[in-house]
Amino acid sequence: MMKTSSIGAGLRRALLGLAGLLMAFAAFVNATEVVPHLRGDLLEIHVRPTLVSAILLALYFGTFAMAGFALLVLAAAAQRQGAAALRVPLLVVAVTYTAFGIFAFLWSGSHHTLGYVLMGVLVGIACLLRDG
Repeated sequence: MMKTSSIGAGLRRALLGLAGLLMAFAAFVNATEVVPHLRGDLLEIHVRPTLVSAILLALYFGTFAMAGFALLVLAAAAQRQGAAALRVPLLVVAVTYTAFGIFAFLWSGSHHTLGYVLMGVLVGIACLLRDG
């Protein structure tokens, strides 16, 4: 029979794994669809090339940061022990994604932005699970 702590650890790893995969997928979509589409729109409306470059650089930095957060969460999911040491950085990721998702939803009204809230909540729940 499984101990309560091993059930909690398994649930934590599953939540972190799911959140990390969702986060990686969001970064991938951002890099391959969103940013290139926006680039095309900016060029279509004749935005200065130097401004387009600056905007794209910032957007790709955001995409790299998203990928980095995803790797952090996936690395925590892969650890059998020591995940508690990553609790504070993971809580930072959870708060960042949740806060951004709420802000983006309130600003845009797009239900797609609630995906960020979901990712943040999954990481946050995983962080709050006790070891037993």
